[in-house]
Order: sequence, then C-alpha cells, then structure tokens
Amino acid sequence: MKKITLLITSFCMYAAFSQTSPKFDVIKLKNEGDYKAADSFALEAANILLSTKIEKGITNRNEASVFLIKWMAGTPDYSFSPDAELVRGDENLVEIYMACLTKYCLENKSLAKNKKIVRLNSTRLFLNYCSNPNNNVSMNDHLKQLAEANKKGELEKIL
Repeated sequence: MKKITLLITSFCMYAAFSQTSPKFDVIKLKNEGDYKAADSFALEAANILLSTKIEKGITNRNEASVFLIKWMAGTPDYSFSPDAELVRGDENLVEIYMACLTKYCLENKSLAKNKKIVRLNSTRLFLNYCSNPNNNVSMNDHLKQLAEANKKGELEKIL
C-alpha cells in the first residue's frame, strides 16, 4: 500500500512540475480573431516575465517577451501607452513595464480603457517587480523616488 501511495504521489508531483510554457513562436497572430484567442497566452507571457529575474539567456523569458510585444502591437482590443520616463530606454525595463500593462488590462478588462487607472496600477506592478532585489533591477533615482511614493500610498500624486 505504501508503494502505491508513493507511486501516485510521485506521478502527481511529476505532472504538476512538468507543466511547460506554450511555444509562443507557433501561436499565430494574423487576424483579429487570432489576437483575441491569444489573450490567455499574452497573460501567461506577462506572468512569465514578472516571475523571472532579469537575466540574459533565459529562453522562455525571451520567447515570452517577443510574443508579448507582437501581441501588444496587434491586438485590436487594447491600446497600450508605455511611460517612456518610467523605463528611460532600458530594454529590460521596457519588457517588464509592457508585461505590467498587459497583466493589468487582461485581469481588469472593465478598467482597461481608463488610461489613468491602467497607468497607475501598471506602475504599481512595475515598481513592486523593480523593488524586489532578486529581480536584478538597478533602480535609478527616479525609480527609487516612485517606489518610495508607492510604499507611502502617494504614487497617484506623483504620476
């Protein structure tokens, strides 16, 4: 009986940990319907970016980033306005901020048209990611100031 329990537990653990991210490069994005059908993949790509640290050579992170940018550029359902001042040309921060925009809009579809709310809440997600030292983000003075305002609940005033 113990062997059967161990075998079942082992199988369940294997199944739980063998989940892989989708092959983003094979998801077609050619027409409006494709983009709508890919919303869940866009959210998954955003979650991958926001759950991994900034480091070169992480394959699923790179694939998720390429897919997400392509999806964002073509989706007819959402309009994204990146904050250039926030990311200041840092390619790594651009992809993180884009992931935050996507995540917020897809998880809050009824608010996705309100640019002010999207900007505020996406920036909060972004600052939470950047403030985590495990994510390898070099915080410049501007980001430090925003992160401090976010902690104090004063981010909306600054933005």
